[in-house]
Amino acid sequence: MQSGTPYKDKRFLVVDDQRPFQIMLKGILLNLGVKDVQMVTNGEAAISATKNHDFDFVLVDYNLGGHRKNGRQVIEEIRTKKLVPAHCITIMVTGENHRPMVLGAIELQPDDYVMKPFSQNVLKHRLDKALHKRSNLLPVYKAMHEENFELAMAECKRLISENNRYRNFCNNLLAELLCKQKHYEQAEYLLTQLLKVKPYTWGQIQLARTYHHQGKYQEAIVLATEVMKQAPMIIDSYDLMAEAFHAKGDLTHSLEMAIRATELSPYSVTRQYRLCQIAQSSHMYDIAKDACKAILDMTRKSIQQDSVHLLNYIRATINAAEHSEEKSEQNKLKQEAVLALQRAKQDELITDATSYNVFETLCNARLEAMDKHLINAKKQLFKVMSAHAQDEHATEDPFAADKLSLLYKMGEYELADQISDECKNEQVNNNPFIKNTINHLKQENKKRQRGFKQLNQAGIEAYKKQDYIIALHQFDSALKYAPLHTGGTLNLILAIIKLIEVSEKQPEDLMKRIKSAFQALEGIELPSKQFERYKELEKQYHSLMEKLNPPQKKWR
Repeated sequence: MQSGTPYKDKRFLVVDDQRPFQIMLKGILLNLGVKDVQMVTNGEAAISATKNHDFDFVLVDYNLGGHRKNGRQVIEEIRTKKLVPAHCITIMVTGENHRPMVLGAIELQPDDYVMKPFSQNVLKHRLDKALHKRSNLLPVYKAMHEENFELAMAECKRLISENNRYRNFCNNLLAELLCKQKHYEQAEYLLTQLLKVKPYTWGQIQLARTYHHQGKYQEAIVLATEVMKQAPMIIDSYDLMAEAFHAKGDLTHSLEMAIRATELSPYSVTRQYRLCQIAQSSHMYDIAKDACKAILDMTRKSIQQDSVHLLNYIRATINAAEHSEEKSEQNKLKQEAVLALQRAKQDELITDATSYNVFETLCNARLEAMDKHLINAKKQLFKVMSAHAQDEHATEDPFAADKLSLLYKMGEYELADQISDECKNEQVNNNPFIKNTINHLKQENKKRQRGFKQLNQAGIEAYKKQDYIIALHQFDSALKYAPLHTGGTLNLILAIIKLIEVSEKQPEDLMKRIKSAFQALEGIELPSKQFERYKELEKQYHSLMEKLNPPQKKWR
C-alpha cells in the first residue's frame, strides 16, 4: 500500500475546536494524499456537515467546549441517526488521558482512538489499519447499518468459513447477534468451542453474557470473575456481575459491582440506570439520586437528551428525602427538590408547560405528605386524577409513578392497583427508572396492603353481625395501614354512626373521631360512587345529630 494512495479519493471531516491543531492535522492529511478535508470547530457543526455530505472518515476530538456536544456525543449521534454511510470510519482524536473518559470513549467503539500528540506515521498506521478492517468487513457493516441481522449473521459465517483475518471479530458479533435473536444455545455452543482452542477474553465475556440471558447466573458470575482478574479494565465483567448478583437477590455484591463499574466508566446511560435500579432495590436512595443526576448531566446536548431524565432526577431526589432517616438530611434533600422544580420551569428540556404543571403539582403533594399534611396532599392528587379522568384526549399517563407513590402513602391501594395495571405501556417500559420505581413501590407496600385488607374485611364481617364496637376497632386498626383510604374512612364513619344510633350516646372520643374522618374527605374530588356514599353518610350523621340533640324550645 503506497503512501497516500488509498486516501486521494476519500472525504475527511475533522472536528476540533483548536485552530492550531486543525491546521497541523490538515497538513498531515494533505501529506497522505487527501484532497478533500472539511474542518469544523464544534459538534453541532459536525452533525450539520454529516447531514449534507457523505464522509469516508470522521476524526473528532473528545473535548469540544464545555457547553457543547463532546466527541463521544457526536459519534453516538451520527451513528444512531445513520448520518454516515456504512463504510465511514470514525476515529477519536484527543489529548484526554483521564481514565473514565478514555474508557467511555473506547466503549463507544470508534474504529480507533488516537492520543495527542502523534506523528504522521502513527496516524497513517491507524488509518491504514482501520481502512483495511472496514473494507474486509464491509458486507457485515452494511447489513448491520440496515439492521438486517439475519444477513449480518450470514456474512459473519461466510467470513469465518473463509478463515478471514477478522474471524474473531465475526465470531464475537455472531454470538452477540444470536443472543439478540434469543438463540442462546447456539451462541453458547459457538463460544464454548472457540474457548476450547484459546481462552479469548472477548469470548469469555460473551459466554458469560449468554449464560446470563439463559438464567445461569452463577456460571455468568464465575466466568466474569475470571475476566476481571485477567483484565481489570474490561467494564463488561463488572456490569455482568452486577446484573447476575441482582438477579440472584445478592444485593450487597450487586451494588458493589455496579458502583465499581460506574466509577471506572461513568459515561453510560444504561450503566447509570442499572446502578439506580440496584441502589433502589438496596434502599440506597442517595446513590440512586446521584445516578439520575449523572444521567441528566451526560445526556444534555446528546442524542439521548430528554426531559424524562430531568423529571427522574427530581423524582429520585424526593425518593431520597422520603427515605432519609436524618431530619437535617431530609430537609436538605427537600430543598434540593424544590429548587430543581423551580429551575425546571425555565429549563430548555421542558417544552410542555401544561404537562410540567401536573408533574410539579404531584411533586409538591409528595413534599406535603412528607410534612404530614396528608389531607392537602390528597386534595392535590385527586384534583389531578379527576382532571385526567375527564380529559377525553388523555391516553398514556406519564405521571403514573408519581401518583402511585402518593396513593400508596395514603393507603389508596385499589386505586394504586388500577393505575399499576395501566402502567404496562411503551412509555413506562422505555423509562427504566419509572419501571423500577413502580415495581419497587408494589413490593414495598405488599405487607401494608395485606394488613389493611384483612382488618378492613374483618370490620365488614363484624358490621354485618351488628357487632359495631368490634367493627369500629377493626376499621380503626385498618386505617393505621392506610391512613387516608377513602373506603376505609367511609366504613369507619358508618360504624360510628351505627354505634351512636344503637347506644343513643355521644362519647367525646367517638365524636372527635367521626369529625376528623369527615374532615379527611371534605373538599376532595372523590370518584362519583364514593362521593355519593360520602354525601349519604353526611346526611345520616346530621339527621342523627338532630334526633339526639333536638333544638330547645324558646320560652316567651
